[in-house]
Amino acid sequence: MNKDEDAELISKAKATAVQYLKEKYELDVEITYAKKMPTYVNSEIDIRGHVMGHEKQEFSISVDYNNQKAYGLGINPELKKVLIENGTYPNTQNHIDK
Repeated sequence: MNKDEDAELISKAKATAVQYLKEKYELDVEITYAKKMPTYVNSEIDIRGHVMGHEKQEFSISVDYNNQKAYGLGINPELKKVLIENGTYPNTQNHIDK
């Protein structure tokens, strides 16, 4: 793949991550880092960022660029607290896994 193809894959993966976090966790996020893993390793793009306006509420997530599936969400304690309070943390009573 060339740099233009990689940039397009990264752009799509960022959009997937933003949409996933908005729909599943009701978060508006800003992406601050995205890196495509070498093809011989796997078909994923690692993404990091934070909730808009709350730089200490950080997350990381991976997106498979072959099928645009987001997985492997990692959150820091500040963001975990917000998700629990909002009832969108995966193990809270109000959370419905779609």
